Amino acid sequence: MMKRFLISLVVSLVASLAWCSTTAAWPLDLESIDSVALPVDSVSLRLDSVAVEMDSVVGKKHWKKVILRRGWSINDTTIKYPRVMDFGFRAYRWLNHALNYYDTAYVVNPGKTSGKRWKIMLKNNNWLDFYSGHLSEWRSYVQMNSDVTSLFGFQICGMGLSVSYMFNVRDLLAGKFIHNRRLQFSMTTSRFFIEGYYRKNDESTVHLYRLGPWVGDQIFSGLKSESYGLDAYYIFNHTHYSQAAAYSFSKYQKRSSGSLLGGIYLSHQDIVMDMSKLPNEMIKYLPDEMKDYRFRYRDIGVMVGYGYSWVFHHGWLYNITVVPSIGYRHSFPNSIEGKRSLLSTNLNGRMALVRTAGNFFYALTLNHEGHWYQSRMHSFYSSYNNMELTAGFRF
Repeated sequence: MMKRFLISLVVSLVASLAWCSTTAAWPLDLESIDSVALPVDSVSLRLDSVAVEMDSVVGKKHWKKVILRRGWSINDTTIKYPRVMDFGFRAYRWLNHALNYYDTAYVVNPGKTSGKRWKIMLKNNNWLDFYSGHLSEWRSYVQMNSDVTSLFGFQICGMGLSVSYMFNVRDLLAGKFIHNRRLQFSMTTSRFFIEGYYRKNDESTVHLYRLGPWVGDQIFSGLKSESYGLDAYYIFNHTHYSQAAAYSFSKYQKRSSGSLLGGIYLSHQDIVMDMSKLPNEMIKYLPDEMKDYRFRYRDIGVMVGYGYSWVFHHGWLYNITVVPSIGYRHSFPNSIEGKRSLLSTNLNGRMALVRTAGNFFYALTLNHEGHWYQSRMHSFYSSYNNMELTAGFRF
């Protein structure tokens, strides 16, 4: 207040001197009038700059009141935060732009264009495990798969958070607990896709369809499986192609586009087949007297593939993504062939059909994840297969 008062006093004195000068030299021409007015303009500019500086100081001291008065957005650059907070928000805005930038002619974010940042979804998830291969020097072929695990529930997503609840429909129908467990998380940006998983099957019944020359449908209760891993890959054409538009529905693909995908993977597989639990009349089809087959190994390697999204009609999207991988495999001492170093070959594949109508969206997604164990003595392919139906609403 004192600073404003002194400046106002100086302005008044200068204006008075200017007025006296003009009255003493009356009449004056245009040039003399301009020369007299210059000091007043310079003082006014100085006054404005001081006022702006004072407003900036007030903003820095009272940023909380500014937020309470007009609301808060992390992208609002007019709010003057303390130095440490300001650095953090600037770093976040830079990182968010680097990781989530899209060409809006191809991909748009519904949260930014329509303000609908939250989604609620009803989901039906159906998955099974499939196993096939050759035992003991490739002499005996074996093929089996688990029962289908059917989950139903809902999921709420928004602002990077997700809450879901699913229950096993087969538990209700069969009247018993099916020993299948699954945990999964994923993170998607314009440049990166990261997914982690954990799956375990504790002595659940599977259907054995073939063992050597035998063919049929035999319930087999001697299988246990556990797997976990992490996949991470980079999306090269990240400005035009969105993986999230097809599989997490947080983006909307406007035009057809594809991208090369490349990254790394880590995985652990542990599959046990206790053949002693087969009926006695089927034991004779085993290639030798061994009855306990265990494939336990860990993989690390690189993955290279391609994803393409076809927008064949307004509001319709079809995506196919195929990502094979190759790397190093380490089998454990208690595995079927003991401690060994092998070549790792795996395959990930996805398909999605998505329909968007206003704030509503519907999707059918398919996922296949396969791991192939191959050596001189054995060949064994284990895979996880999933089909999911989704109906959602943005709000």
